[in-house]
Amino acid sequence: MKDDSTHYDTLFDRSLSKNNDENNTMYFEIEKQISSPRVKRLHHSSTIRNWNSSMRFFEPVLKSFSADDLLIDGMFEEFIQGISSLLNETKLAQSTVENYSQVLHGRLLTFANVNERAKKDVKQAMRNIRKMQKLSLEQSPKITDDLIARWLRNLDMYCENSSQAPNLYKIACDTSKMAYKENVSHGHLLLLRGFVWLTIATGARTGEIRSLKEGDVGKKTVTRNIYKMKIYSTEIRSSLPPFIRDRITPMIEWIQSNKPDSEFLFCESDQKKGKGTICPRTLRELVKGSMKASGLPPTTSGGYYRLHDLRKVWARWIDENDGSLEAISAFLGHSSTEVTYNTYFHDEHKARLAREGQELGLKKLKELMGSSEDVTDKLAKLRQLLADGESIYAENSFSLRHDVKPSLTNQRKWSPLPDLNWGHPGVC
Repeated sequence: MKDDSTHYDTLFDRSLSKNNDENNTMYFEIEKQISSPRVKRLHHSSTIRNWNSSMRFFEPVLKSFSADDLLIDGMFEEFIQGISSLLNETKLAQSTVENYSQVLHGRLLTFANVNERAKKDVKQAMRNIRKMQKLSLEQSPKITDDLIARWLRNLDMYCENSSQAPNLYKIACDTSKMAYKENVSHGHLLLLRGFVWLTIATGARTGEIRSLKEGDVGKKTVTRNIYKMKIYSTEIRSSLPPFIRDRITPMIEWIQSNKPDSEFLFCESDQKKGKGTICPRTLRELVKGSMKASGLPPTTSGGYYRLHDLRKVWARWIDENDGSLEAISAFLGHSSTEVTYNTYFHDEHKARLAREGQELGLKKLKELMGSSEDVTDKLAKLRQLLADGESIYAENSFSLRHDVKPSLTNQRKWSPLPDLNWGHPGVC
């Protein structure tokens, strides 16, 4: 019997199974689910925004197929070809594309009532597409200590004289609703500086800082809650040195005078559980605008500016001051050191650790090779000294010629002056 399985393209009539009813496509089903009151009640608004962004990215394909189409081999192949075209032609950052892809096969296809086997096949097919693209991992931008210091000094300058502050809203986003303003209000500048300093001082997640109340900030400490599995909270107390407390006090005094009814120092989330002092979007724009105005690069390879990513800087600071991986993990509040290393160690940080590891390994390898290897290295150093015109009797160089252990245990120590007792009876 002749096998026609490899000729389905010529035998398959796509028009018979192509879904032309707009109200029966996957896009329609997904949109209906995401906008339902149940989903809005159960999920955070930022999560729903992420789902919407992913749905719009894959919109051309999702509007052309129904869930049942993915059960037909020919239609499934056409669906994957459409996905492949979108992934190959996009100019979005790789991290963004990876996020949208995970949302598609992890959540959107479920909303579209796609068969479980078909969802797994889509996931595998998308993985194969990414492998064939032969992508190189994007490195995160480097944020130097000098840039951070400049940024923090600028925040002080803005708060001391608000007229010197540029329109940070417009710098962050041309379409900001505050882009028309000539200056940033003094109150917003104080909130910006307080938010930045509290986040950097504690190494906390921004959500933990946004939910702080006035009573959580003492004279010497600040207390915040870390939520495990977004249900259980653990109270964490961090020290607040005077040089940081002095930058936060003006903000608290301003809130007491101008926002006496506020429950939070800032704002807990887009869906506030209580009255805050500033809109979350406005606060994000102020942070981004101040970073860009001070010359900081994006904090992620995707081009985002986020205070949360400065936790990686904390990991570097602790490591450079001889802190252990366990100390970094405990300070950042991670469940394991694996999370700390994989997510919060910067690429250059990992590269430096790799170099140090290689140097230690080569040192041991050199010892295993014996003294002949040592002599070769010393001769090379001696030649380099002579080539540079330095004296072989300079500090640390004399041993290049005279690093030979005496064979006699009672050999007399060499002295630049004659020993007048040498040769007399009773003298050893």
